[in-house]
Order: sequence, then C-alpha cells, then structure tokens
Amino acid sequence: MSEWDNESIVDDINSYVGFVYQITNIKTGKAYIGIKKFWKKIRRKPLKGQKRVRLDQLESDWKNYKTSNKEMQEGLKSHPEDYSKFILKLCKSVTEMKAYEAYLQLSFYFKGDWDLLMNEMINLRIRIRKGGK
Repeated sequence: MSEWDNESIVDDINSYVGFVYQITNIKTGKAYIGIKKFWKKIRRKPLKGQKRVRLDQLESDWKNYKTSNKEMQEGLKSHPEDYSKFILKLCKSVTEMKAYEAYLQLSFYFKGDWDLLMNEMINLRIRIRKGGK
C-alpha cells in the first residue's frame, strides 16, 4: 500500500527512473518539492574466480518514502492526516527529474512565494548530452 495520493498514475515503474513529488502541509500551506528514484543500485561480490563487482537494481522505498526534510518528516510522523503527498511528474532520466524539480522550486521563488516552500536551497547540477536526453 502506497502513501501517495495519486499513485495510480504510476502504471509501470520499469519505464521510468523516478519522479518529482510535492508534499504539502494542508493547514499551513507550506510545501516541499523533491525527487525520488524508483530503483536503487546494489553492489554484489564478484562471482567465484571473477574480479568485477556485480551491480543489480532493486526497487527503492518509494511507496512509503516520507521526504528528506527533517521538519516535514517529524510532521508526517506525528500528524500524517495534515499532509498531502502528490507525484507531480514521472521522469525517464535523472536529468529530467533534477531539472523539473529546480524549475518548480524556482517558480515559487519568482512568484514571490518562497516562504511557502520548505526547501532550503535549490541545488542543480545536471549533465546535458548532445543529441539526447
């Protein structure tokens, strides 16, 4: 069971890297915008007689993910009914996730609503490849 209010938009996570989300405190109107990957990479020991480390993918904890913001984590623990959690955009690359997250955060800033956003900083470092995503 997922904690996302609109999890039904996620039809097949195999088609996506992750998503951009917004968690909003319904009483105060304050929001947090972040990203979460559907997959996590794990390193396994090499097979017997081999030297290369094996890399595998496992599904992340995205269904029950709270947020990385400490203040909001505490609020979600004590009063989960006061919060709405929405997946805003499914993304097919990490670059797309990071760029869209920064775009949404900056839109709060340029509208003059920065005080409604619980994000403390906008950190954007993306790789843009020529001719691709």
